[in-house]
Amino acid sequence: MTAARRRLSPEPPRQATPTSAVAVDVLVVGDSLSVGEHASDLDRGYTACLTRALRGRPSDPPTVGIEAISGARLREFVERPLPPARRLVVVEIGTNDWLGYVPCGLWRPTPPQQFGADYARLLDRVTAGGAAPVCLGIWGPADGGAEADGRAEGGAELVAYDDAISDACQRRGGAFVALSPVYETPGTRGPTGRRTPWGISDATHPNDEGHRMIADLVVAAYRCL
Repeated sequence: MTAARRRLSPEPPRQATPTSAVAVDVLVVGDSLSVGEHASDLDRGYTACLTRALRGRPSDPPTVGIEAISGARLREFVERPLPPARRLVVVEIGTNDWLGYVPCGLWRPTPPQQFGADYARLLDRVTAGGAAPVCLGIWGPADGGAEADGRAEGGAELVAYDDAISDACQRRGGAFVALSPVYETPGTRGPTGRRTPWGISDATHPNDEGHRMIADLVVAAYRCL
């Protein structure tokens, strides 16, 4: 197990407050990044930043549903009940599939072909209400950093998962946002040892700057749809 693997999947899994079946304007589906780890405060995660950026008129703020589970893989959301979205759905899932994370036992990455098929199924569900999808790529190095060649140990290259996400999203009229450039930007992760609402920070999850950059990219992608 690499250092990146230990850090990216905290135990036990932590879940953001689940939404109801009532329709929302904006739906976010994701893993620990969408929970907000490891921002310094609850209002500094990318979903909180995104909510503020989309607020619009103070008298008519958008309703936002967040379905996020730390350590989640795609299969946990394919059949999971999710509220319908009217305007925007942000899907940030796949990093733990690339890594192969499981809470207990041997880690095995999800085969990219299976991942792509399941991702397309999830997108069909969450966009059924007419929401525009913005799909975030894998949080990891494209070809450098913690995994020297952009490949999780025993698995496929990160780009194979990014390609599957991008293809499924663009086929449904959405926008793909690669996260590797943010991951590789100095100052967007760590430092280790900070106290956060989710425990002690590591060197892998985004910090406040990383979350801010992710939110900015989502907003820019959505406005171009």
